[in-house]
Amino acid sequence: MAAEAFPKAQAGDAIIASGSLARIAAVPWKNEGGQTRELCVEPPEADFSSFAWRASVADVGRDGVFSTFAGIDRTIVLLEGGGFTMHADGAQIHDLRQCFAPFSFAGEAEVSVSLHGAPTLDFNLMVRRDLASGEVVALSEQNSRRLPADTVLLYVAQGAACLSDASGMLLQLRAGEFVRLREGALLPDLLCAAGALALAIRIRRKT
Repeated sequence: MAAEAFPKAQAGDAIIASGSLARIAAVPWKNEGGQTRELCVEPPEADFSSFAWRASVADVGRDGVFSTFAGIDRTIVLLEGGGFTMHADGAQIHDLRQCFAPFSFAGEAEVSVSLHGAPTLDFNLMVRRDLASGEVVALSEQNSRRLPADTVLLYVAQGAACLSDASGMLLQLRAGEFVRLREGALLPDLLCAAGALALAIRIRRKT
């Protein structure tokens, strides 16, 4: 599980843990049509039937069908590659070809994809809709100073960034690295270098 891949962060009450995509082993999709690397799952050690939310990065190397997840809202973000066209119920629902542009869809949908060419690397957020709502926000040098409220995970998709608070720099991050942030904590500031792009994952619990 991703929790085993997280070395403990050394500074900042808001930072629970940090990790790197390169250190996480790939596992098959639920339907075994591709492979994925789990960054974080809440609660820890939850399986596909019991998570409240889950963030991962998937490799899509060929045309195929996505796994279905009843009761789950999904958001996908193209990180690398040529992208693909998404179809459901015989109709096109989205053309995923622009990097770092989040697209949300229902987990129940039977989605098939047709690649535009090169294999892709995709960020995925899954949220159980009766427990919470979620959003992926793309942050760049121009809009990166303040993390959005309710950010629980930050993934650097391109370039370099750092997190800091009033006492100074807490943590430097490069592409493929991420941090888990404590829910409800005072969030650190984010500074993205020129050309960098980070994904902030926001989770709002339902009462």
